[in-house]
Amino acid sequence: MLKQPDSHGEANILLSHLPDDVRVEVGDACRPIKLALGDMLIPAGGAIEGVFFLLSGIASVVVVTKSGRKTEAGVVGKEGFVPAGAVAGAETNLTEIVMQAPGEALFMDIRSFDALISKYRVFFDILVCALHISRTQIQFTASSNATQSVTERLARWLLMCHDRVESNQLQLTHEFLSTMLAVRRASVTDALHVLESLGFIRSERGRITIKNREMLETYAGDLYGVPEEENNRMLARFMRKYSSDSALDDLTAVASEGVR
Repeated sequence: MLKQPDSHGEANILLSHLPDDVRVEVGDACRPIKLALGDMLIPAGGAIEGVFFLLSGIASVVVVTKSGRKTEAGVVGKEGFVPAGAVAGAETNLTEIVMQAPGEALFMDIRSFDALISKYRVFFDILVCALHISRTQIQFTASSNATQSVTERLARWLLMCHDRVESNQLQLTHEFLSTMLAVRRASVTDALHVLESLGFIRSERGRITIKNREMLETYAGDLYGVPEEENNRMLARFMRKYSSDSALDDLTAVASEGVR
């Protein structure tokens, strides 16, 4: 399960790890925006004009082929930012980034973003941590797609979504679920029925309620959990690198508090 460094309401976890002076300057360069279900942050092939640091909600990173077929490659919540290519100086985003669950974000224009990652090594380093974590998630997703059943893959995706919201209820449509799993809607319906029959979830139109997370984790298998643990390890490593000895104990104690 993903962990966050504080419990002061909705906040971006990456920015929460920055030193106070850097976090204030980064925050001053951003503007808050509200994001609705289905909002397109960046279309596939679109210019990278800025960066979104999510405060709540879930953004889907979707690969779109030339034929129009869509497959979700990853999800990002308040533990990260999109698009990843901004850190490398990419001018065009190759994937579609769309809101899978409504929320809020801090938006920073690309010129301010480039200036701040050049000015502050600590800011650049926390973003690199996020890139590594995202890459790990994508690697495990590829393995899940290759080796697991549709129902096991669905269980894993539901856990990943659950990690990124503050409720046991997930506002997920069959359309989003079919994109997540790269299968037909009928297959999504069948997989939901299996998980519901086992008592792990309750499925209603456009809404899924997590009823037994522990058993859902067991059912999802060992391809869920490793990227989440790596997220927590990398952020702990970042804190050790940039925190003074006197502050380390306090930071570690706060970071041990989970999302739930």
